[in-house]
Amino acid sequence: MPGHPQAPRPPRHPAPTRRLGFSRRERGLTLLEVVVVIVLLGVLAAVALPRITEGSFRAAAFAEQVAAALRYAQRLAVASGCEIEVQVDAAAGRYAVRRRADGSDTRCGTTGPFTLDVPNPAGGGAFAGVATGGVAITQGLTIRFDAQGLPSPNGGSVVVGGRTITVESETGHVR
Repeated sequence: MPGHPQAPRPPRHPAPTRRLGFSRRERGLTLLEVVVVIVLLGVLAAVALPRITEGSFRAAAFAEQVAAALRYAQRLAVASGCEIEVQVDAAAGRYAVRRRADGSDTRCGTTGPFTLDVPNPAGGGAFAGVATGGVAITQGLTIRFDAQGLPSPNGGSVVVGGRTITVESETGHVR
């Protein structure tokens, strides 16, 4: 009203402003945030771990195949009385069990090269294998077992996927 003096208004104070950053009460995580992080870590572990360990599983499996080939060759040499050769080729990433070319499954060869594949006792062709899935043979070996199961030349070692397979020189034992 025009003639009346107006009552003084209370002073306006601006709304309190928040500082950038957090106060002491706001520094922790809520339970929901912690649960979400744990769930995400669990999903990541479930997806990533099998992919990380798959390579080491393949390496272990192939190393065991090579060791089995060496053991079989030694036993076959003793059982048949024939020389048997195992070639583990690092450059080609494969192994093969062979007998002399002038022999057969029932007769020992005496002078020919080792080119006749030994059949796999489980069936399915030659007793041979190829490294796959990034498995590497870093140290190869060519070894022969005589009729007593002794290795020539004097044992040796093969390294497959970081695992060392040793043929003992005195006994031919594969470990």
